[in-house]
Order: sequence, then structure tokens, then C-alpha cells
Amino acid sequence: MRKLIILSFLFIPLLLQAETSKLPKDKELKTLVFDSLFAFNKAVQAKNFAQFHQEQLSPEFQKQVPLDKFTAAFQVFIDKGYDISNIAKSEPVFDVPPAIDSDGLLVLKGHYPTQPNKVTFDLTYIYESSAWRLLGLNVKATPFVANTGKMPTDKELNTLALDSLLLFNAAIQTKSFENFYGKIAKLWQKEATPEQLLEIFQSFIDKEINIASIAKLAPTFEGTPTVNEDGLLVIKGSYPTQPSKVVFQLKYVYEDENWKLVGINVQVKPTADKADEE
Repeated sequence: MRKLIILSFLFIPLLLQAETSKLPKDKELKTLVFDSLFAFNKAVQAKNFAQFHQEQLSPEFQKQVPLDKFTAAFQVFIDKGYDISNIAKSEPVFDVPPAIDSDGLLVLKGHYPTQPNKVTFDLTYIYESSAWRLLGLNVKATPFVANTGKMPTDKELNTLALDSLLLFNAAIQTKSFENFYGKIAKLWQKEATPEQLLEIFQSFIDKEINIASIAKLAPTFEGTPTVNEDGLLVIKGSYPTQPSKVVFQLKYVYEDENWKLVGINVQVKPTADKADEE
């Protein structure tokens, strides 16, 4: 299942022995993150990564990912017209304490609580020639969701999961995602068409998979269904169907006073197998 589109790229080449350096102060760390992301955004708006590639990336990064390859990897940012310049009006929040790892690399993970898209980053730097240079880059721009929905009861969760999976199964049996598309979240509708959904799940049709038997069973949830940091309700679990069980992960956003499906992952696997972690 292709997830709700998140713009990201991560590359960390063969690690070199970094020069020794102390962890910068908090203010310096925030400036480092801002400078890197603002320079990246400037390159996206100019539709040209040449300057960013030369000035921001470490020589090893440049060597492992030449400009043409780097540009191709981030072309989706340009195509989608994303602009994260509003980070200038916010401050980065570090989701984990900044640290220098065992290889001497500075690792910074966190986000900017910007709207309408929250900007999440995972940056890795190497200290070279008395400066921190990028060795790894992961940037995400995901819709900001302010959920106001109450956490569903266990009974409501069971119904929510079953309805979503049967709706999905109906799309597979009819070989059409038109009806499915009409009932998913607007947030997901903006990212995919019924035709694209059909393409994504074509393998289910080709294998003639039918999970209708789940209607007679109760699901077993993996962990406790919860609303994650992105404001999405996440439900993981399985149905004890035979000879293969149905394993699922469903994501919902609260829209128009209802929980609407925004992501789905369904697997049919031998009962002895353990559900894969996504």
C-alpha cells in the first residue's frame, strides 16, 4: 500500500571518521537546522539544486550523490510546488535530544509546527574544516491535522475497521475504486485518484483475494489504537481467518465530524506468520 504522500529523501553514504567537535549550543543547533532547510527550500523554489549541492553537502555526500541524482531524488518537491519558507516564522522542536553519535556525526531530528503543512526533519552532519556539513537529509511536509474527535470506543473501533476493510474488499471484487474513493478522507482524495488506487492494489485483484469472511469474526488489535503525533487515528490488528489471516493497519483523520480513512495497509498471510511492522 502506498501511504499518503510524504515528501522525503534520506541518504547517508559510507561513513567517514568525522573530525572531533563538541555538541553545539541549542541556539546554534536551531540556526543550523534553519539554514539547511531554508537553503533547501530556496533551491526548490529556484528549481535548481546546484548551489545547495555545492555549499550545503559534505564532499562525501556530493561524491556519492552527484547533482543530477540529487535533483532527481528531490524533483517531487518541485513538481508538488511545496514551499516551506514559513519555517522562518517558527522555531524547530527537537523530537529527540540532539546528539553526536558514535561515529562523530551530529544527528538532529524534529519538526516545525507550521501550517498548513508540518515540516519534519532528520538531518545528519559531519564536522569538516571547522564546519558542520550535511551527510544525510530527510525532509517531510505533511498536512497539519488538529483533531477534535473523541477516541472511539472498542465497539466503535471494531465497526470502523470492519467497515473500512469491507469497503476495500468491495473495491477489489468489483475492480473499481470509485465508491471507495468517495468515502475516504478529503486529505487522501487530494493525493490519489480512483485510477491510481486501482493501480496500487492491482495485485489483490490479480491474486483474486477476497477477505469477506472477516465479517463473521472479531479483530484482535495490536497494541492500543491511538491518535499519533500527526493527529491520525492508527488501528493495527488482524482477523483470525483461515487458512490465512488478514493483517491490517488503518489510519483515519477526523473530518466533518467523522473518522475518515486516510491510509490502509492490508496483508493476507499464513496464520503462523507474525504481522510485519510498517
